[in-house]
Amino acid sequence: MEEKELEVKKDEVVSEAPQEVDWEIKYVRLQAEFENFRQRLRREKEEWQEIANARLLKEIVDIMDNFYLALESIKHNRKKDAIIEGVQMIYKQFENLLQKEGVTKIDALGKPFDPSVHEAVGIEEIEDGEDNLIVKEIAPGYLFKNRLLRPAKVIVSKKIEKGGRE
Repeated sequence: MEEKELEVKKDEVVSEAPQEVDWEIKYVRLQAEFENFRQRLRREKEEWQEIANARLLKEIVDIMDNFYLALESIKHNRKKDAIIEGVQMIYKQFENLLQKEGVTKIDALGKPFDPSVHEAVGIEEIEDGEDNLIVKEIAPGYLFKNRLLRPAKVIVSKKIEKGGRE
C-alpha cells in the first residue's frame, strides 16, 4: 500500500506544479497589462494637454494679430487717442481670456500683507495708519483655479514712531 500512496502523492505534486506556473504566467501578464495601461494613460494625458494648449495658443495668436494691427496703425496714424484705445482693447482681450481660463487677479491694495499670496519687494514708512498693509502694487498677483499662479509684488507699510525721529 505504501507504493500506491506514494504514487497518489506524486500525482498530487505533479498536478500542483502546473498550477503554480499558471499563477506565475498570470502574474507576469497582469504586470505587462498594467504597464501598457500606464503608458496608454500617459499618452492620452499628453494628447489632452496638447489639445488644451493648442486651443489656448490659438486664442493668443488671435490677440497677437490685434497687436500687429495696432502697431501698423501706429506707423500710419499719429493719433494718440486711437493708439491708446487700441492697446486698451487688446489688454481687455487678454483679461477676458485669462478670466475664461480660470485665472483671477489677486486684490492686494489696502489689504493686510499675506506672504502666501504677496511678495514684499519694499517697505514704505508711514506715520499714520496700520502696519503691514499693502500701500503699492508693483505687479499684480494671479490665482489659477484658486491656486497661486504668481504672487503679487507689493510694497508694505511700516509704521514709524512719532517720537523716534528727531
